[in-house]
Amino acid sequence: MKPQEILSQGDIEKIHRTSVRILENVGVEFPADSALAAFRQHGVHTDGSRVFITEDQLWDALASAPGQFTLRARNPDRSVTIGDGGPVFAPGYGAPFLIDAQGKKQVPTVEDYHDLVRLAHQLPNQDVSGHLLAEPGDVSPETAPLHMVYSHVVHSDKPFLGSVDSEQAVRHTMELVRIVFGGEAGDGPATMGVISSLTPLGYSREMAGAIVTYAQEGQALLVANLAMAGSTAPITLVGMLAMQNAEMLAGIVLSQLVRPGTPVIYGTTSTNIDMRTGSLAIGSPELAQVGAVHMQLVRHYGLPSRGSGALTDANFPNAQAGLESMMGMLTVVNSGVDFVLHAAGILSSYLAFSREKFVIDDEICGRVRRFHQPLVVDEDTLAYDSVVNVGPGGHFLMEDETLSRCRTEFWEPQVSDRSGLDDWVDRGRPDTVARATERWKALLAAHEDPPLDSVTARQLKAFLDEETS
Repeated sequence: MKPQEILSQGDIEKIHRTSVRILENVGVEFPADSALAAFRQHGVHTDGSRVFITEDQLWDALASAPGQFTLRARNPDRSVTIGDGGPVFAPGYGAPFLIDAQGKKQVPTVEDYHDLVRLAHQLPNQDVSGHLLAEPGDVSPETAPLHMVYSHVVHSDKPFLGSVDSEQAVRHTMELVRIVFGGEAGDGPATMGVISSLTPLGYSREMAGAIVTYAQEGQALLVANLAMAGSTAPITLVGMLAMQNAEMLAGIVLSQLVRPGTPVIYGTTSTNIDMRTGSLAIGSPELAQVGAVHMQLVRHYGLPSRGSGALTDANFPNAQAGLESMMGMLTVVNSGVDFVLHAAGILSSYLAFSREKFVIDDEICGRVRRFHQPLVVDEDTLAYDSVVNVGPGGHFLMEDETLSRCRTEFWEPQVSDRSGLDDWVDRGRPDTVARATERWKALLAAHEDPPLDSVTARQLKAFLDEETS
């Protein structure tokens, strides 16, 4: 299916040209010695912590960034290729709270986090188990990232995202990767760091340092930002796109200067603010527009893309959450996204994660995947012989073709209810949230940690204990 495009190639070139003017004349802040040293070593002009990148330097750096790469899993069958034309889904990221089925806000615990990772492993459309699904509040901020990464490598064998919260968190991530995977960076990335720029036109010391370390270690990077039109970015969407494009390209350039060929995804989750309240609006049509144009920019630079999918400003998994999440997901996938972060679970403008919405959104991912599955047109699927055999006035229920395909031809929902009105009334009128609660509890009950050899398991536990004691 051809990607949806809402701007002309000429318009994309205008955005690019404005971004280059910003890079050359305004610059981007990188307050980390290791980052500044890498820029200076390659002849990039700096003034204090501000970096100024020319268009030639930009294109030279982008030339080494791969158009696709494989993110390894400890179960090789679950490794994913990013940039091969199909979307890779990963759960929500960064929520400080949980919302339960009664709408109660909770501070998650480490055990809650383990359960979310188990769910990420069990849900069929989450290709990557994620990281920072919600922030555990019963351990120190210094050790929380280690607890989270440890959870992903023990409770799932899907690919996972690493921590970038601090130098210590990055070091912990790299050590866990070495324990599980061993080998050298040349084997390909076994984790990916999510780098969030400090809009407008900057990176924190921690994020700049994380770019350097992940690149040095041969691990993948997702360089993205959350600009807010009318607040941290120009109020016009294309003005915001031009500014954030410069911002993110600068981070990608750094990754390639440190280690040419570093796998990197170019991403955004930028949107507008609600001008009545000043609050972030992630369920808005503007977010969908920004995401669609962003995919066009990514293709302009030949990089793998990241978009945000099932996002909503709703505070509960209700009708608003459903319509906003489906619009966001369908827009980014139709626009040709390679990697979807926030594919499932997010509520309340990133403030909360919901187990119920987790399983509902996973079903949205399945619906969108089915919509993009190509229809095969050949002699078998055209079914002419079946039509001849049944003829006028008959039915196809007992046809051999129907019987052979009845369990595989159609996508089947796990949360959505197709039982009919009378049956629904007889069962007590269960709503979608109730069915979602039933599903996530069943998935947790069925979960078993994927096999992990005893030596590796002991090394992981020993490292966790040593670093958190």
